[in-house]
Amino acid sequence: MNKKKNEYIWSHNLADNSFSYLFKSLNKIIRSEILIKRNLLDVGCGNGFLTKKIGKNFENVFAIDTSISAINQAKKEYFGNINFSKTNLDEFNSNKQFDCITLLEVIEHLYSPDKMLQSIHKVSSHDTRIIISTPYHGFIKNLLILLTGKFNKHFSPLWEDGHIKFFSKSTLVEICKRNNFTVEKISYSGRFFPISKSIILIIKKAT
Repeated sequence: MNKKKNEYIWSHNLADNSFSYLFKSLNKIIRSEILIKRNLLDVGCGNGFLTKKIGKNFENVFAIDTSISAINQAKKEYFGNINFSKTNLDEFNSNKQFDCITLLEVIEHLYSPDKMLQSIHKVSSHDTRIIISTPYHGFIKNLLILLTGKFNKHFSPLWEDGHIKFFSKSTLVEICKRNNFTVEKISYSGRFFPISKSIILIIKKAT
């Protein structure tokens, strides 16, 4: 992806680097933890490659992104039943009740993850399960990054579209709780804990 004119520019509709491990983990979670699989909303769907794969578990899939190039790539040579829309969550209109909402490898790119979680809270019901994934940062993993001399590469400010938030388990749980969500399950994806590539949370509205 490249950043141009205030949006991420997607130049392909193929898998990105995280697909190989995320899809396996997410597919397992969806099949075992999401009991009702009628309507899925994927927020920040990017080029749609991952959405198309996990979307096979649901009857109806709605996918949104604020990048027009992302949506164009998602629709390119695609003839399935996923509804891809160029919009943000606050402007997204639907009369559907979502059984599952996914926010996959998105929250680390946001200046205000709180605002995103508040918007998700508005469109979810108490029966909705929200799946969030983001690159994992724990003490041991961060220490290994330092010891192996990979700090500059991993946390590089030179990556124009890079990550601006770095979540550990405790900070990701905290930001969910302070936005009125309950954490139901925590798992990890890629490599092995405690040097996992991503952390995955299943959350729901707090009662």
